[in-house]
Order: sequence, then structure tokens, then C-alpha cells
Amino acid sequence: MLKKKRNILLSLLCVVSMLLTACSIGGGKAVVTCDGFEMKLGKSTVADLKEGGFTNRYSNNDWKKIESMSWENFYAMKGDVSYGTMYAGNKGSSLIDFDKGVIFEISISYDDPDYPVGEVLVNGVDFQGYTREEVKEAMGNAKVTLDSDTYLAFEADGCNYTFTFQDGSETLTDLWVNDGTEKQYSME
Repeated sequence: MLKKKRNILLSLLCVVSMLLTACSIGGGKAVVTCDGFEMKLGKSTVADLKEGGFTNRYSNNDWKKIESMSWENFYAMKGDVSYGTMYAGNKGSSLIDFDKGVIFEISISYDDPDYPVGEVLVNGVDFQGYTREEVKEAMGNAKVTLDSDTYLAFEADGCNYTFTFQDGSETLTDLWVNDGTEKQYSME
């Protein structure tokens, strides 16, 4: 009987340990879904985006290398539809191919008349058309780091979320999501 209880207890500890490990692997990084393609900030690369069917609006970056401690932009498009500007970084000490750059930030402009925005979900939420109050509700218990007429910013699980309401707009005009990477890189 004692052996059976001990085995049950060990089994429960193993299950709890596996769940905690799975949660820590998930690591709180923002998940961005563009046109059904899911990427994780701080993990996904430019090559992953290309495999997902996205092209770079300005293809001249595709042949570039990313300098050490620097970044380049990937203007994610499918046809004439924009899915935001992705920032592909290189935290390493040597030059890397553009396709190997890790996406650490996305910026979306909802009011750009030249490029309609496709469906972009941030942690499962499409913020397009959201008001300030709807953004606050959707962000739940995230820590508010800035609340002004123009900006509403949050921090959650090491990620930074900045929402912009420009020129007295009642609805969201721009959104930035960053995996916590500080832009102290040198940019050429």
C-alpha cells in the first residue's frame, strides 16, 4: 500500500514537473498570427516568414547581411496586403544572412492608405478598430507602463505592447509589440 501511494505521488510530481517545463518553454513571448501563420517573437526568423508565404515589400533587403548587434526591417506582405513591419535582429557577434535574423518586434499601422492591413492577431486578439477601453480590457492584467492621450503601453511576460491613438482618434492607429529586446543595437 505504501509503495502504491509513493508511485502515485511520484507520478503526480512527474506530471507537475512536465507541465512546469512546458510552461517555461512557452516562456511568455508574444505570439503573433498573420493570415493564419503563427510566429513567436524572439524565436521566428525571416526564413520562417518566407516559408509562411510572406514577401518583403522591399526585396533589396533579402540579399543583405545583418551586422552584429543590429537589425534590418522585413516589410511583411502577401500580394498588396500588409502584415506590418518586422524587425529582424542579430544579437550575435558575427555577420548573419538576412533570412537568419530573428523577429523581435512587429509594428502595424492601421491607417496607412497605401497598404491595407491583413488579419494580425497578437496573442489571439485582432486589435484593429479597438478603442482605448477595448485595448485595456483585452490586455487584462498586464502592467500599464504609460497611459497618455496618444500612447497606451503595457508590459506582460517580458514583452512590451504600445498602442497609439493619434490626433484625437478614438480607435487604435498603430501597434508595436516587442519581445523585450532593447534597441541599443547600432543601426546603419
